[in-house]
Amino acid sequence: MDFNWKSVKGMVMRKITAIFFCFISIGLFAQGPHKKALSIEDFEKWNTLKNYSISNDGKIVAFEQSPQQGDGMLVVVSEKKQTDTIPRGYNAQFGPENDFLAFHIKQPESTIRKAKRAKTKKEDMPGDSLGIWTFNSGNMVKFSRLKSFQVPEENAKWIAFSLEPEPASKDSASNQPKEKQKQKDVEDLILFRVATSDTMMFRNVSEWFYARKGAAIYFNRQVKDSTDTFSSLYSFDTSSGEVTQLFNAKGWVKKITAGETGEEYAFLFSQDTIKEKVYSLYLGEPDKSPEMKLDRYSRGIPVGWSPSENGNMYFSEDRTKLFFGTAESPEPAEKDTLLEDEKPKLDIWNWQDLKLQPQQKVELEKEKKRTYLAVYHLELGRFIQLADLQVRNITTIQKGNGEIALGYNEQPYLRETSWTGKQCRDYYVVDIQSGIKREIVDKKSFVRISPQGKYVLWYEPSDSSYYARSTDINNLEAVPLTKMIPVSFFDERNDKPTDPNPYGIAGWSEDDRFVYIYDRYDIWKIDPSGERVPANITKAFGRRNETRFRYVSLDPDLKYIPSNETVLLNAFDERTMSNGFFSVRFNALKEPDLLTMERVHFSNVKKAKKADKLIWTKESARIFPDVWISDLDFDHARKISDANPQQEQYIWPKVQIVEWLSFSGEKLKGLLYLPENLDFAKKYPLIVYFYERNTENIHRHQHPAPSRSVINKTFYTSNDYIVFVPDITYKTGYPGQSAYDAIVSGTQYLVNSYPYINEKKMALQGQSWGGYQTAYLITKTNLYAAAMAGAPVSNMTSAYGGIRWQSGMSRMFQYEQSQSRIGGTLWEKPLHYIENSPLFFAPDIKTPLLMMHNDNDGAVPWYQGIELFVALRRLDKPVWMLTYNNEPHNLKATSWGNRIDLSKRMFGFFNHYLKGHPAPAWMEKGIPALEKGEDLGY
Repeated sequence: MDFNWKSVKGMVMRKITAIFFCFISIGLFAQGPHKKALSIEDFEKWNTLKNYSISNDGKIVAFEQSPQQGDGMLVVVSEKKQTDTIPRGYNAQFGPENDFLAFHIKQPESTIRKAKRAKTKKEDMPGDSLGIWTFNSGNMVKFSRLKSFQVPEENAKWIAFSLEPEPASKDSASNQPKEKQKQKDVEDLILFRVATSDTMMFRNVSEWFYARKGAAIYFNRQVKDSTDTFSSLYSFDTSSGEVTQLFNAKGWVKKITAGETGEEYAFLFSQDTIKEKVYSLYLGEPDKSPEMKLDRYSRGIPVGWSPSENGNMYFSEDRTKLFFGTAESPEPAEKDTLLEDEKPKLDIWNWQDLKLQPQQKVELEKEKKRTYLAVYHLELGRFIQLADLQVRNITTIQKGNGEIALGYNEQPYLRETSWTGKQCRDYYVVDIQSGIKREIVDKKSFVRISPQGKYVLWYEPSDSSYYARSTDINNLEAVPLTKMIPVSFFDERNDKPTDPNPYGIAGWSEDDRFVYIYDRYDIWKIDPSGERVPANITKAFGRRNETRFRYVSLDPDLKYIPSNETVLLNAFDERTMSNGFFSVRFNALKEPDLLTMERVHFSNVKKAKKADKLIWTKESARIFPDVWISDLDFDHARKISDANPQQEQYIWPKVQIVEWLSFSGEKLKGLLYLPENLDFAKKYPLIVYFYERNTENIHRHQHPAPSRSVINKTFYTSNDYIVFVPDITYKTGYPGQSAYDAIVSGTQYLVNSYPYINEKKMALQGQSWGGYQTAYLITKTNLYAAAMAGAPVSNMTSAYGGIRWQSGMSRMFQYEQSQSRIGGTLWEKPLHYIENSPLFFAPDIKTPLLMMHNDNDGAVPWYQGIELFVALRRLDKPVWMLTYNNEPHNLKATSWGNRIDLSKRMFGFFNHYLKGHPAPAWMEKGIPALEKGEDLGY
């Protein structure tokens, strides 16, 4: 048979062609529908998740899902994979017996907007409701006018909540209230019985307290007549439902508290009729009327002091002690006969002040309400004043059961904090029985007391070592704990002109026998007495594999690390940037066991209190941090939320790590964000964003959202930009040059390595410290076509002597010891301050600059932006400054209008200089003050 090779060839070619087109079709099909770029209008519909909780039995999970604008919802997911949603629900709390869920319900956004448009007073705005969902019956009840609710940690037969009193009704004919207006300082207390949904109401309640274990509720009813106020204290037995009056007198009851079981109770009481009330302490026991135990004249209380309504009051867990606050008794204000314009109004700055006047003013209200810890020993009937004017801060241990406490005195070091930035303190062991204080270590910043109170541990910067000292007065020798261990226990990458901070401690063993201390990678088991040889719990697995291990506490009530149980370690691989979890026993010296490691970021790990169930989130640049549930080994993991399914419709970034050699010869890393639909034949504009080090954030997700100060990497890459985030390391005295060496070298590496980057269309963007570096860089290079600097320090010589208005502190420490990294005073290193200040090199700037500097900036003084703006304006350089009125350093999260506005202006600015779009009107001609609020100039 003769073959027609031409025919065969044609047939084969037709099949190849068909297969070829088939593959093309498959490829096109695999790409899915055409994805679109994100727009600013898309921001408001993007959901966020928060406030994750899991029931004690691990069978139900609740979390809030909310769009960035509009009404959110509470999502409830059962183990049967059933999902329920409660519109506008939030702040949910499960019953400890897993039988109900209580939560707030917001008013609809439209109702809030309507009230705001009507200029409703804050106290008259529509309020929340309480929702209670009882699982067994499936019933859900709601109560309006909610103020607060409380669920005990155990035995929650009843839910207690308070409501705003109903507004007084008015007579339709006379328009007058039918009954006397409700008191503003009282509320309605409602007790809701979970089993039956029955309720009990008590009106005119001024204060109430629910015992932690759910046995009793105490409340005070306060009633006023024409001249006097009467207080009546009651207890409610949650088992019997019985209400008992405990106390009744003319005067004011405050600070009601009770022990965990609800048997002992205490309160403050005053019969003073003036505003400045002096209180006495009352204690009550079961079946006994309360007795006054302490007043301003009692033995042991400092002269002129008394129990204070501003202090916390609580019983020790073992019910042997009552802790409370005392303070100088308030004095009646003198009658003022002067007119306001006859009174001098000034601040006097004194060189001997421990704190600067601005800081004193910021802390004024806190200081007015400062109290000093005291204790009343119930069995001994003895009052002991613990804190005093020097040792003003004292921390108890063992939930108040401990016989010692740790106190500190910061007074000797407060002045120098202005220029050192360090919070040094002298620490004291305080005897709870006698109040005697014994100094145990002085001038230290990192000090801890062990859970059982046997040891005090501290970190010594002078030799970068940890030490411990027994609290036993017969054994006061300091024991070096880490001095001989051949690894560093301080931040190995510290590049600030100050002592590096330690990595910290994981915790203690249950009997204080061991303390567990972190190095960069591993965890060390160390005997604080110094008798036993230190051991590496993780067997140096972390250091060998450049993986950081950190203990994850799954029980917030547990104050120690159980050594004979398997515990969870968070792991981060510095080489691959992978994150995950290992398990380990702290009493078994073996390598930890791998549970899971992924190229994602894990967070928000929570355990069910009485079940082996975990909830957690994981995220990456492409993966939204949805909620997952699993067992303790992360097996059978299941995603239980899907907050943003619409993400699949949009172009999303992909991210990779790049490495290069900086101009100083150091090997650096950075992140490169690329559009997922990158076209290698195109030229893309590049925006370089930076702060300090960011590479370890490679797997953090940035959902589309309006800016508070910086670019949204997801939004910009979706709109055909490439974003570069380089790491920066610093040399003391040369922060600006260090930034230049890292950022410019990284940019040039990208230009040489990635032909799809348009080297003519590159820009800089940074906020705060990043804003400073942006301003500095454009004085040294014309490589960038545009720059945006948020809240930049432009003149270090004037900023050095300025104030951080949010805290009231001097800015000196920031330059000498901290982020600005000059490493000396202005008079010691004047040239360094000048050389690192963009203002002095303003004539060299040729890059168009957009700044944002707000007039209520509490971190970087507003005048820093003004100094650079007026200089560039005079030099006829293209510069714009956005100043959002009454906004802080970064725009407030709630300032939606301003955040959208900043996003539009920054995007328009970059689009003009990097994509050739027409300049918006606000850039071309500005917005005159006469047209403010009328013409936005977009």
